[in-house]
This record gives sequence, C-alpha cells and structure tokens, in this order.
Amino acid sequence: MRSTKIKLSVACAAVSLVALSAAWSTGAGAAGPVGSGTASATKSVCGLGTGKKATGKPIKIGGIDMLIPGVDFTTIGKIASAYFRCVNDNGGINGRPIKYILYNEQLNPTQQASLAKKLVESDKVVGIVGNTSFTECGTNWKYYKSKGFTVIGAGVQAECFGTPTYVESNMGPRYSNIGAAQALVKRGAKSLMVASPDTISAYADGGVLKVAAAAGIKGQAFPIKLPITDANSTILQLVQAAGDGGGVILDFTPDSAPALMQAAIAQGLVDKVLWGSSTPIANEFMAKQFPQFDGKMHINQEFGNITDGSPDEVLYSQITKKYAPKIALQAFGQMGFMDAKFATQALLSISGPITAASYNTAVRNLKNVKTSMLCKPWYVGKNLAYHIPSNWDITVTYKAGKVVTEDKCFAIQAVDPQLTQTRAWEKQFKLNTGK
Repeated sequence: MRSTKIKLSVACAAVSLVALSAAWSTGAGAAGPVGSGTASATKSVCGLGTGKKATGKPIKIGGIDMLIPGVDFTTIGKIASAYFRCVNDNGGINGRPIKYILYNEQLNPTQQASLAKKLVESDKVVGIVGNTSFTECGTNWKYYKSKGFTVIGAGVQAECFGTPTYVESNMGPRYSNIGAAQALVKRGAKSLMVASPDTISAYADGGVLKVAAAAGIKGQAFPIKLPITDANSTILQLVQAAGDGGGVILDFTPDSAPALMQAAIAQGLVDKVLWGSSTPIANEFMAKQFPQFDGKMHINQEFGNITDGSPDEVLYSQITKKYAPKIALQAFGQMGFMDAKFATQALLSISGPITAASYNTAVRNLKNVKTSMLCKPWYVGKNLAYHIPSNWDITVTYKAGKVVTEDKCFAIQAVDPQLTQTRAWEKQFKLNTGK
C-alpha cells in the first residue's frame, strides 16, 4: 500500500504580513458575488495572521487523496497542507501548530477503509480534511459517522453529497456538469452529450440528462474508461452523436482532457459543436495549451476566477508560490485552500480543549463562512441529512492564454430534489445569508 505522509514543520519561514496584506486588484469581495467585478475592501490572511510561528503541541488533522493513472487528486491535499503551513507561520491555532497527515489511495476500498481507521485510531487526528476520491466517501462515510467525524473535503461521488458525514468545498462533477449543460443550453445547444470516467458516470452525468429533458433536447451519457487509449475515436463518437450545433461536455481532469481536446483539433471538430466542461480544466495552463478553444469551451467554474484579484484568490496564489511552488494554480488548489480555511475557522472557534469531539462539533456549527472564492457563503449546518453548500457558480472560457468569466453567479438548475431541499434548508436555518 503506497502512501505519502506530510508533516508540517513550524521551522518554515513566516509569510510576510506585508505580502499577505498587499493591495488587491478589482474582483469579488469576501461578502460579494464571485465575478461581480466590484472592488474589495477586505483582506485575507492565514489564520491569526500574526507573522509569529506556532510552537506549542501540534494538533493533528488527516486527509486521504486518490492517485490513479489518468487522475491525480493529491493537489487538493498538498494545497491544504500549504495553507496549514501558512497558518503555522502566522500564530497557528492560538499558538499550536497544525500537523497535517496526508495519505494517498489507489481507488481500493480496502485501502481506503484501512487509511481512515489509521488516521482516526492510530494517528489520533481530531479531524479529517481534504479527502478527494472517486469512491472513498462511499467506503468510509458510515465509519466516520460512527466516530463522530464530519469530513471537510472535495467530493466526487453521490455519497459525498448525500450523507451526513461529508461536507464539501466544491459541488462535484454532477452539479458542475449541470452548470456546464445550462451554459450550453443558454447558447442554443441542440443536444447534450456528456462524457465522464466510467467509475463515476452514472452519478456525474445523470444531471445533464435531466437538463436536456427539461430543455426538450436529446441527451446521452458516455462512460469512458481511464486511462483514455483512443482519444480520436472517443471524441469523434461524441461529436457525431451531438450532431451539428449540438453540445459536448467533457468531465475530465487536466490529466485526461488534453488528449480529447487535441483529438478534436486534429480532426477539425472544434467548430462542429458547442463545447462545455466541468471545473477541473479551468486554469491558465490549459488555456495556453489550447488557443483553438478560445471562446468555444464553456467551463462551469465552481469557484471564483483565480486571477480575479479577490482576497482569497490572492492569498491562495501567495501561499502556493511560497509553500507549493511546483503546483500550478488550478481549481484543485482552490478546493484544498478552502478545505483548510474552513477547518482552520472551526479550530479557532473552539474555546476549550481541542479534541476530536470539540473540533467536529465546531465544524458542524459552521455557517455563513465567507470566502471570495464562492458566490455565496459556505456552511455545514447541524443535523442535516446531507450537504450541498456550494450550489451557485460561474461560467468561464479561454481567451489569449487566460481564463475569463462569461456568466456571473447563477444557481445550478434544481433538476434534483436534493437541491430544492438544500435551498429550503438554507433559508430555514439562515445558513448562507451573507449578513
């Protein structure tokens, strides 16, 4: 069983408060909508923002990320680690540093269960943060529930958004695909074809089919086995099924999507259909690599535009540059940043001893958590049957090597009853009022 363990050292150089407090360019404020273009008067810092290193007894937090051929989710945990390192260099949790323990899993349920048990029972972590996998939520949610843990992560499968154990910073592929489908319908798509990894296709693609049905157009899902071995045939099949003026949605990470996009370019198919995508390819590396898709790839971006100059986007960029300089700025990094930010807020809210019980209670008490990365405040909420706190986002596209906003904050179409219920809970319990 391969695993990676990251320990945060309190000996790291402190992030300069001057750097962290630099003037922000125009963008969404912490209390304002993502992509609003309004100037922000709020500045973001790591934890206490004192510039003093934490030297007390470490607080243990753990996480599990998937790493398989064609998909690397470890960026999420690595950026969560970077955020915690910044917290440790800025006062920690009232003087105590965070020790983040991150394990990698290879889409193996036995391994997933073993690692969860190791974190809770052997490593004795007080919380689980940054988990991301195709199947780990389904494997471990009952175990975490039995131990009183509420996991802050970045979800993929249905159980990440349909059980009380997990609360995610993202909306996951199903809702991101729905947002991409909305963008294509808005632009006149005559059909909606969606392709996702076969491991998650049934859940991830189902919402697109509901959007298609609501719009009165053809919808079809294409489960794709990873790693992709024949991108040319795959992309040709999708375009032919969509027909001229139809829509094709790609739901893949930057590890797999480039082969499909290059195949579309090579076969002259870019202008045959309308193109959409879920969040992962919304980054400048992809924009620079595929100028042929400028203004033609409509990407559902679950978070604010990385270069919008808003407080948390700037802080995310600064943290990445200092603590994880080999990792490109991307949506997975935004997820890790928010996971760690939300966990840090929970830790700082605890007035007594920090234990697994007190930390997880603090997590469940979180609501109206403001971040400029999201259209609305984030929350957990007590005793909810499931959590979908991120259900508004934006549409972006490529332009001259940049990622630019096309559609400002909009509500993901409530084609699932779970979204309707979620918005009722939000109103009932005042979970994301932003006031």
